Amino acid sequence: MKSNKKVLIIAPSWIGDLIIAHSLFKELKLKDKNVIIDLVIRSYLKPIADMMPEINKKHILDIPHGSLGLLDRYYLSRKIKLEKYNQAFILTNSFKAAIIPWLAKIPIRVGYVGEMRYGVINKIHKEKRFEKSMVNRFLKLNESIYQESIAPKLSLNKEKLQKIINKFGIEKNNKIIVLCPEAEYGEAKRWPIEKWCELAITFSKKNYKVYFLGKHEHTKSYINKKIIKSPNIISLITKTSVEEAIYLLASSNLVVTNDSGLMHVAASVGTKIVAIFGSSSPQYTAPLLKERDHKIMYSNLSCSPCFKRTCPLKHLNCLTSISSEEVATKASHLL
Repeated sequence: MKSNKKVLIIAPSWIGDLIIAHSLFKELKLKDKNVIIDLVIRSYLKPIADMMPEINKKHILDIPHGSLGLLDRYYLSRKIKLEKYNQAFILTNSFKAAIIPWLAKIPIRVGYVGEMRYGVINKIHKEKRFEKSMVNRFLKLNESIYQESIAPKLSLNKEKLQKIINKFGIEKNNKIIVLCPEAEYGEAKRWPIEKWCELAITFSKKNYKVYFLGKHEHTKSYINKKIIKSPNIISLITKTSVEEAIYLLASSNLVVTNDSGLMHVAASVGTKIVAIFGSSSPQYTAPLLKERDHKIMYSNLSCSPCFKRTCPLKHLNCLTSISSEEVATKASHLL
């Protein structure tokens, strides 16, 4: 008998969290291949959701962080009510994230207590935020646990991949290394930029092709000032869309990255990773990639992990104690 189950998922607002949530989407399809899964999602994340074949429809909701946006949520809930969803999963912890499924009168609304969401959520899970990995935190909402068979995996278009490789002049006759020095969460997750420059120079001397990826002008400016001109080092910071960045990560031999959205993107396209962790924890948001295909750099200090955006002790030792030589050595093991 064909299932008529329709599920609405209030998606996370961050790239990395959405990639991790892909395991939940895959698990829902494994349990019921005919289930229809739709998302409420920010527009900048749509290119990623478009690469997840499990997802049917994307309802776009762009409300600035910190804003309630009640009117926008109300109008969207009216449209969603017409879809007659059986169940909703609310993957973020805020009260406002749970408003739309409640207003749309979706009968089963699943999520964690978060900001005291009794009533708006009617299938409540209680758990401290960092007690288990994020992927298992999401999967617990569906009474599941993580296994490699449901690892996030974005579906890429081969023709588009070649087009993007050609656009940016990626030369496959060299080892391609992509460096991702940014992390939107805050400076306590960003390995110091001068160390990224040291690492790039080290790789370039081994005749690897090194590409920087990111979106901030200040990162671009610093790298352009500090990196000695080399045909082996190319900065693509501010020059790519989200979709282009995904395909560039897929075309590389290795990605070195902070614990960031691009780290999880690289894992989801099967690229080997050296991941640098500062204030966050590799137990909570490690790349969902086979153990042989990634290396973790983590100082594991007595003050780690603090999960803060900026270092509360003002020294950032969890990141400054990691040298570019150590990272290069870890990279060589994967290359």
